Amino acid sequence: MPCLRFEILRAPLWRSAGLLGLGLSLSGCGGSTGSSTPPLTAGPNAVLNGATLATATSHWVSAQCHVQVELTSDNGFYSIVVDGRGTTSSGPEKWALGPDANSVTVGPGAGLGGFFWVSGLKNIAGSTSSQTFTASVTVETGSTNQSLGNCTFAWAQHNLP
Repeated sequence: MPCLRFEILRAPLWRSAGLLGLGLSLSGCGGSTGSSTPPLTAGPNAVLNGATLATATSHWVSAQCHVQVELTSDNGFYSIVVDGRGTTSSGPEKWALGPDANSVTVGPGAGLGGFFWVSGLKNIAGSTSSQTFTASVTVETGSTNQSLGNCTFAWAQHNLP
């Protein structure tokens, strides 16, 4: 961490003010200064996997819901959904904020019969820093929306194909 490399304390002039130097170092490392912005812990911006789908370095996996997702800051979205028969559907989409600040809608989707994709994540709570999040997941089946309920996602390294 750059703030831990604050080694001016070795200089003779700073040795007498070591506590002041240490205090400045802790403030620079995210110590309580009152002016820093707390990390995001909810909403789509808290769980972004990179700038674009091509450059993302991680994704999210919900083993319980048989879904994997990747969200990027340019509104890219990639999902993998495995249905009850073991058929896998995957593909890229775009996400948009809504219907509230902690949710996204995804689409428009392929609209093909038998092809599933994640069409919404509601109440996103968690973050990349915690490496986990929960959300209510909706899957589009080509003709209807199906709620998978509240799913827990774990952070996974590497981007989705």
